[in-house]
Amino acid sequence: MSERGGSRPNPERDEHVSGEEELRELGYEQELKRALSLVGNLALVVASITPATALLVIGPVALAQAGTGAFWAFLLAAVIAVCMALCFAELGSVYPTAGGLYVIVTRVLGRQAGFLAMLNVVAQAVFIPASIALGFGIYLSALVPGINPNLASFVLVIAATGLAMLSITDNAWVTKVIVALELTLLAGLVVLGVVSIRQPLGTLFDPVSVSSGGQTAVGFALVFAAVATGLFSYNGYDGAITFSEETQGEAKDVGRGVMVAVLIAILFQLLPLAAVILAAPTLGGLLNAEAPFTYVVESVIGPVGSVIVTIGILFAVFAAVQAIILYFSRILYSTGRDRAWPTGANGALTRVSDRYGSPWVAVLVVGGLTAVLTLFSGVVLAVTFTGVLLAVMYALVAVCALVSRLRKPGLVRPWRMPLWPLPPVIALIGVGIAISQQRTVDLLIVGAIFVVGAVYYALFLRPRRSTHWRDPDEVTARARTGDGQARL
Repeated sequence: MSERGGSRPNPERDEHVSGEEELRELGYEQELKRALSLVGNLALVVASITPATALLVIGPVALAQAGTGAFWAFLLAAVIAVCMALCFAELGSVYPTAGGLYVIVTRVLGRQAGFLAMLNVVAQAVFIPASIALGFGIYLSALVPGINPNLASFVLVIAATGLAMLSITDNAWVTKVIVALELTLLAGLVVLGVVSIRQPLGTLFDPVSVSSGGQTAVGFALVFAAVATGLFSYNGYDGAITFSEETQGEAKDVGRGVMVAVLIAILFQLLPLAAVILAAPTLGGLLNAEAPFTYVVESVIGPVGSVIVTIGILFAVFAAVQAIILYFSRILYSTGRDRAWPTGANGALTRVSDRYGSPWVAVLVVGGLTAVLTLFSGVVLAVTFTGVLLAVMYALVAVCALVSRLRKPGLVRPWRMPLWPLPPVIALIGVGIAISQQRTVDLLIVGAIFVVGAVYYALFLRPRRSTHWRDPDEVTARARTGDGQARL
């Protein structure tokens, strides 16, 4: 299937395309309230990335994998993330919809590939919010012994879901405050490390691991094994696309939002990681500690440091859960609008609150499912195949960034990536390495999900192609001619 067609307008219009205009040309009605500023968009995206939680939870995994080579792993992951963000930014400015990445795949690679991409995101929506929410209960129980961590996480999700039912501007206001505190905490870790350096600078560039037998040099293979961990830690900057239908301004602002979000994610994880490594009293203590970051903070400012870090994480997790529920509910709303499900489900998922402009049914579905799953932490925490889902989606979008330019060189691109085709090629190599590091069982689980989706597509959607999951080119043509209902 070809992309949305059309001749290239004059250069002035190419520079000033409104997001609402792009939405209409794609065949969608403006149903969500376009009331979010670019700053508000960024606050929600950074909250969903949650740099503090990602670093303090995922960072120790990288340290365990590659020792001090975790710094190199996060640095290499940053290069891949920037290349991936360039792909997201360009394609997101062309297709600025609440469906985010799956809509991009559908428009560029066709209905079948787009449906599998949509199924990929829905599978993520089942487990990712709950896995993040469980972090709240774990850290709160460490701060206040005796609290049931699952119940605490359940209450958190209910509160976050209630907030997500309100307007996007109300949510953005709350998130701005918490994200400011979160970034301040991370900046504090950087300052703490700079004023308390105990390790030579070469520790970052000559990576080692420490065991009972002493220090051991970390090889290239171990560093690359941890690159996948770094990629997952930075993940989430594509949220600028998902919130684009509610963001004011020009379509190119979507591209700007993606790039700013990925740079914030990188700077506020890579620099604190380096600072903590250099500030460690001993490398053995750092690499063998259950909570490496807390170990370093306590060594500098005492037990009060642990309390400060824990409280900061609690706020960050709340903001993350709130933003992730908002993120996945917008995608679920979009799947209903694209008629991916039986008619009754599609109608329910596309209901928008007249008062708040939020897709309230989709919010309840995502929040309710997340709340239930937080009661079964063993199940959620055991799910590691989501990393494979993310890597597969990255690969699909990188392919789209290549195919789109080749197939439609004259397509209006309000935000254009520099150095094409280098970024998508580097991204494909990077995600290929990431996928190669995953467990066979996780690859098989993702394969099984796609097989089930292919069967559903063949038995339910294909026979109903005139009313369900219709060809987006046809819908765009209807929108341009005014022939019939423009919505998918």
